[in-house]
Amino acid sequence: MRESPPETRRQVRIERAVCIDRKEVRDFMIKLENGGLVASKDTGIVGRGGHPIVTWNITEAGKMWRSDIGRFIQLGQRMEMYPEEFFYLPSDAI
Repeated sequence: MRESPPETRRQVRIERAVCIDRKEVRDFMIKLENGGLVASKDTGIVGRGGHPIVTWNITEAGKMWRSDIGRFIQLGQRMEMYPEEFFYLPSDAI
């Protein structure tokens, strides 16, 4: 994993976080884009399967939602509803 490029590590981190594979991630990202929370950018590069490689950037609206979700998680941890390790990903150490 350490010798992988950063975009591969990011993809693996997303997959671990949400427990879904890459094909499902794309469907969710499109829904987030339709909701105005992320914006896609075609890199012009074609992947191994012949599919275009797309990057996703979080929008200002997405940043607000991300911040709110983060605060909600922290509140749950302070109320001892979740242990500190509950939201830790192995890739956080990278």
